Amino acid sequence: MRRKARILAVSGGKGGTGKTYVAVNLAVQMALRLGTRGARVPGLSTNRVLVFDADYHLSNAHLFLGEKLSPCLDRFLDEPSSLPNFISSTRFGVDLISFGGDERRVNTLENRINARILEELRKLERSYEWIIVDTGAGLSETILRQVIFADHALLVLNPVITSIVDTYKVLKFLWLEKKQRAVDICLNMVASYEEGYACFRKLQSTLRQFSIPMRIFFAGALYSDPPRFMRAIHAGHPAALVDPPNHVSESIDNIWDHVLKGPGQKAVDSFFTTVFLGA
Repeated sequence: MRRKARILAVSGGKGGTGKTYVAVNLAVQMALRLGTRGARVPGLSTNRVLVFDADYHLSNAHLFLGEKLSPCLDRFLDEPSSLPNFISSTRFGVDLISFGGDERRVNTLENRINARILEELRKLERSYEWIIVDTGAGLSETILRQVIFADHALLVLNPVITSIVDTYKVLKFLWLEKKQRAVDICLNMVASYEEGYACFRKLQSTLRQFSIPMRIFFAGALYSDPPRFMRAIHAGHPAALVDPPNHVSESIDNIWDHVLKGPGQKAVDSFFTTVFLGA
């Protein structure tokens, strides 16, 4: 059975750019656009958007949604049918699964993937309309594949030279894979839209300077607002929903408008199968 979910991978370079913050707010704004499914079907959430926190062992999307983290990665790997037990239906219209791990063990997920695990993950693709994948920080083969095989890829960076250089490196590795030709870019924590766009142009210039023919598109910018961020994180409340409408919700809606104008679903029967098995 073919998946119905569209996959948006939110990634970046090193940690600290705010990709989880962006991913969660994207999810709640899309949930507002879609609404719920209507009457509850036994065993099926009414929510149509899932946040998949794929920062294995270092998950923190739950903090932005006011949820308590239940480490599930190790237990899911041991008993794949347990996955539904770890899906939280939040009060913000999105479901959440955080692939946090048991603090006593650090497992390499890729080495333990089997058919039963993939089938449980494929069920998610058949149950939701959108899956927002919050990737881990840094660079790894799995993170690159998540960006490459998602229907939409959004890289989050900050207006500082180190973040621009890190994002350049990510784009370089994506280009070397020869499978990703275009990526959307979001500037986070900017003082103005103009500052965000100037940083985007600097990234474009860096790609040209080193002859990396990767096409990048400016999806939008999120303004620096420490007081709102702190209110949101302490309340366990997405910033876009703190006294809406606000500049966060407006910026996130603009990013969605940009993303939705791009190409549709990729010809990938299963995102998770392709990421982990290359099939």
